[in-house]
Amino acid sequence: MDNLGEDSLFFALKRGDIAAYEAVFKRYYKSLVVEAYYLLKDEAEAEDQVQQFFVEAYSTHALSSIRTSVKAYLHTSIRNKCLNLLAKRKVENCRRESYLQTETGQQIGADITLENRELSERMERAISKLPYRRLQAVKLVYLEERKYQEAADMLGISVNSIKTHLRLALEALRKDFKKF
Repeated sequence: MDNLGEDSLFFALKRGDIAAYEAVFKRYYKSLVVEAYYLLKDEAEAEDQVQQFFVEAYSTHALSSIRTSVKAYLHTSIRNKCLNLLAKRKVENCRRESYLQTETGQQIGADITLENRELSERMERAISKLPYRRLQAVKLVYLEERKYQEAADMLGISVNSIKTHLRLALEALRKDFKKF
């Protein structure tokens, strides 16, 4: 049965021939493990996934319902099986990280809140030190999210003046926060 061509193997699988399943396993096992290893990056896990696929395929008679080539069906099935496993692991890791964050998050949350409050107070002090026009430019463009032209019209200055005021304000804020 090992020396059967692709077509003969295909029809033997359709009939549910046990020797055909064994021949398919022997013929494609190594290439399927390589396919699985390429995705999983773990040789033992790749072998487990391929073996598990063949057990499932035999018990559900999945290979007898192939409509394309045997090789294409096997490689697509292994690829999908590995991608599903990776997706499942990703969800599990997200859940695990979420759980760990909630466990440690209460203490961290209190620290972050304190840091945010200090940072916010420092930002307010730094912004209040800005000259009036720069302060107005920052408020209009960054806090109220107005366009340069709109802010320029409101302040009665040119767009280039708005840009200059913003640049100088940001330089002053950066200088003030470098110490922090």
